[in-house]
Amino acid sequence: MENPALKSLRAARADEIDAVAALLARAFAEDRVLDWFLRPYWRRRAAQVFFAQMLADALPLGGVRVDTAMTACAVWLPPDIPQGAPAALRHYVWMIRVASPLRLARLKAMIRTSAEIHPPQACYYLSLIGTLPEARGGGLASALIREMLATADAEGMPAFLETADPAKVGYYQRFGFKLTGQAQLPLGGPTLNLMWREPRPD
Repeated sequence: MENPALKSLRAARADEIDAVAALLARAFAEDRVLDWFLRPYWRRRAAQVFFAQMLADALPLGGVRVDTAMTACAVWLPPDIPQGAPAALRHYVWMIRVASPLRLARLKAMIRTSAEIHPPQACYYLSLIGTLPEARGGGLASALIREMLATADAEGMPAFLETADPAKVGYYQRFGFKLTGQAQLPLGGPTLNLMWREPRPD
């Protein structure tokens, strides 16, 4: 039976970047990676600046999906983009707005590590997925994952993600992802769990 949440999904628009960034800032309010590098006394606003830049880079690629009520979002990057962080993510002024001067090295390390751990094989990459606390448990995250995995399977493409939350490893395994290794963020940062999913035949 089709998940009814699938019917509420759509592509995010360019004029919605601020709204989606605010959604993600709330959804990731307790994320341990963000806690590690964001400005500690300006966290919500710094998170919105961070997500707004990521969304601006990802929107033209077509993989930013939201529900109609704007309570959940997934950012998928397609397999045909160059590896590594976009140049905008390495812009010094942007970095200072996101991370305090004392945490700037952490932000740079996170961007560098993200590029290093990305698989060399072409794949769909689940860069971000988040749901507002009051909307969790309604199947939106599952719908956002299954929607793009159906595309990946149709194209015979694998998928990749990383998570710093060990409790989420089992959740992603339900969709066919397998834990393939771990990567330690430098400078005392969290450990990332690397997960890979082979395409499934029809």
